[in-house]
Amino acid sequence: AATAVFAQEQMAPVRSQVAEKLAVSLRFRDWSPVTVAGTTVVGGNQTGTGGLYAVDAATGRLKWSLIPKLASGTASIATAPAVSGNVVIAAFRSGGVMGVALASGKELWRGPRPAQGAGVLAAGGIAYFAGEDGAIYALDAGTGQQRWRTEFQPTLAPCYSRPLVAGGNVILTGIGPAAPKDPTKRGGYYLFSFDAATGQERWRYRAEAPYIHNGVCLTQPVLADGAVYATGESRVYAVDANTGGERWAPVEIRRTQEGRMREVKISAPAAASGSIVVATPVDLIGIDPASGRVVWELPGTFDPERAHLTSAGGVLYFQGSPASRPAARPTGTLFALDLDTRSLLWSFTRPTEDPNWSFGSIAPANGGLWVDTYRTLLKLE
Repeated sequence: AATAVFAQEQMAPVRSQVAEKLAVSLRFRDWSPVTVAGTTVVGGNQTGTGGLYAVDAATGRLKWSLIPKLASGTASIATAPAVSGNVVIAAFRSGGVMGVALASGKELWRGPRPAQGAGVLAAGGIAYFAGEDGAIYALDAGTGQQRWRTEFQPTLAPCYSRPLVAGGNVILTGIGPAAPKDPTKRGGYYLFSFDAATGQERWRYRAEAPYIHNGVCLTQPVLADGAVYATGESRVYAVDANTGGERWAPVEIRRTQEGRMREVKISAPAAASGSIVVATPVDLIGIDPASGRVVWELPGTFDPERAHLTSAGGVLYFQGSPASRPAARPTGTLFALDLDTRSLLWSFTRPTEDPNWSFGSIAPANGGLWVDTYRTLLKLE
């Protein structure tokens, strides 16, 4: 599953060489992306029996775990939990979206099952997410009571993101039906904006690309400078967050591979220090948010699906192998890049039982980073 990536510009950046501060191993292999909530780190297990786990951010000790009883399936979690006050909201793939007490791990409420790959956002005391039934939900974060839901139904393969909130609206990818009395709005994949309080549709944007007949399934979008940015089908899209109109025409990313220039895979974007950053197999690219022009490049070897671009305070963290500092393990080495000077600040790697294992999502916290690897959740400082 794709990992959701979010800008963390409010966090203090980690500019000096990092080392392991804590290593948390809880007898399972695959952590979900984690969320840092004060002195607690919460994350799920993607495989096996699943479960939700809370770890003390200072000591790495397990505070509590929850493996809810289910009628069928496992309690796996593949997306980052959301936190609203004293409640953790986690998307259990088979068990539904659940509210859990942050202090104790006690289950407080249980909601509908999430769509595959859909994440949860909590804002203003409300949890927003896409359901397995295709509907978009808004639930009270404290009680699970439904505030609103759309009447959408899935008609295509899953394509859902973690929501964003901007200007009183909720923005996310989803599958929409044809709009009544509007032939320009056919059924298919869209980037949607809904009124956060009522669920009324504000706008929908259909990303287009050659030979794609149902609209482009966009990656996890990010917000920056009043616009929403996302990628798909080798293109970068920019959409005004208020109107749903294009800020600039989609930018096609082409690179030389195997001796010829062609479209290439690109990662989900990161919004950082005046740039929209994406990874291709052969470089990192900084794009001007206002014009769509490529303003800088960092050559190297990267896996767009595993680059895990994450920013904090003018520093970009990523996984790969820059040409100026080649890594012995391109899919198992973390780097930090100063976005103002484009100079590499540090790199970090860690041997694992599986030599080809990559790091997972990166969660900045003040004074450090949390990142998962084989059977282990690490705090780097």
